[in-house]
Amino acid sequence: MPDKTRVGLIAGSGQLPLIFARAMGRPGAPGLAAVVAHEGESDPALANHTEALLWIRLGQFARGLRFLKEQGVRDLVLVGGITKAQIWRARPDRLALQMIWKLRGLDDDQLLRAVGSELERHGFRLCSVTDYLPELLAPEGCLSRRQPTAAEWEDIRHGWHAAKGLGALDIGQGVVVRRQMVVAAEAMEGTDAMLMRAGQLIGTQRGWAGEHNAVFVKVVKPTQDLRLDLPTIGPKTLETMARAGIRVAAIEAGGAILLDPEATRQMADRHDLVLLGLTATSLERSGWKGSES
Repeated sequence: MPDKTRVGLIAGSGQLPLIFARAMGRPGAPGLAAVVAHEGESDPALANHTEALLWIRLGQFARGLRFLKEQGVRDLVLVGGITKAQIWRARPDRLALQMIWKLRGLDDDQLLRAVGSELERHGFRLCSVTDYLPELLAPEGCLSRRQPTAAEWEDIRHGWHAAKGLGALDIGQGVVVRRQMVVAAEAMEGTDAMLMRAGQLIGTQRGWAGEHNAVFVKVVKPTQDLRLDLPTIGPKTLETMARAGIRVAAIEAGGAILLDPEATRQMADRHDLVLLGLTATSLERSGWKGSES
């Protein structure tokens, strides 16, 4: 855990900002000095877990910086997503526009790296959520009762390489694969929407492809700054998979976050899904079968 200086949070959407905020209030944790939350994205319950909270619209970058400095924040954590469609409706302030003008595009990694560089230029030390909560990192191995079949392993391997290629282009972090064909790739719509779209496509294939399970693979992008953005799944993701008819989730061990590890495992077992934590080495290891937990 980083030094116990005053810690701030820039919060996006999803469960992870609130999970982080609650954890920072536990005995021995440094607490949250300040939270910058995004209107229409962040959970209002964050107000119960910080000394000070500021709500901003997407693009009000300078206002958020001033607030964090006024609260004496030194270490800063960025947690949670922003609905990508919101980017087109943002009204960036002058500081945000200056950052955007320097970029060649608005891809996720470019934007995040620009934000990170600007925050560091203003004297903040950027930390990852896993610096404080390392237990959220996905471990290596089979985390579910059910093990993957030989056919599912082939799809997992295919999906891993496809997802890494997708990430290298800064498009997304995940793919759905069936019979070594990429059914869907994650882009602007986000993980859950991609899973449901894949489920619809898989349903149309059953007549000619049989009952061959589909797999979901989510990995770290090759150029990703792990302090700013980590692939994340949790019980809700597995519930969506079950509804979509996708039977396997393979995530990058040590690089992906399990929002609620025990609840996520239980959800996998409840729906008879496979949940795997993989590395490039374990993926290619001959005869690798994982371990039951």
